[in-house]
Amino acid sequence: MRRLLLVSFLIFLSGCALVPHKLERVQWPSAVTSLTGEGDVEATWAKEHFSGPFIVKMDYPRAFLLEVYGGFGQTLLHVKKEGGQFLLIAGDEKTTDEAVFEKRYGFSVGRLMDDLSLRGHREETPDGWVIGREGYTVRYGQDRRGRRKICWEGRKGSICLTFDRIDYTG
Repeated sequence: MRRLLLVSFLIFLSGCALVPHKLERVQWPSAVTSLTGEGDVEATWAKEHFSGPFIVKMDYPRAFLLEVYGGFGQTLLHVKKEGGQFLLIAGDEKTTDEAVFEKRYGFSVGRLMDDLSLRGHREETPDGWVIGREGYTVRYGQDRRGRRKICWEGRKGSICLTFDRIDYTG
């Protein structure tokens, strides 16, 4: 009888371990002026498809740096804006013309900085905040592991940044 109770109790405990625990919803700040983070990017945007680790640094609105790395550590994308200077390196392409970035992705670097700093009219949804932009939507939420996640979704596809580490000031 004791063995049966013990076995039943162990089965009960193992079943409890399989029950998914609901993660506490990530709270995003109301605005960000400085951001530093790293994680993984998954992008299918226009004719580009890439994924890999990324780093981002931003001091709104003065400076911005985004780098995405490939599987062997090569830089797939480098975007840097500081003051009036701009640099985009994507594959073999290198330019200092911001218009190339906007034509390629459908939004400006300034708008990207606005999105990362949560500027704009936000709507609350069960999954997090949403900002509607012309041509795309920005979603602020979390992944299944509770990591902060920002996704740009539009006619051209989607780009999602999932942060393993993120530090910001408002």
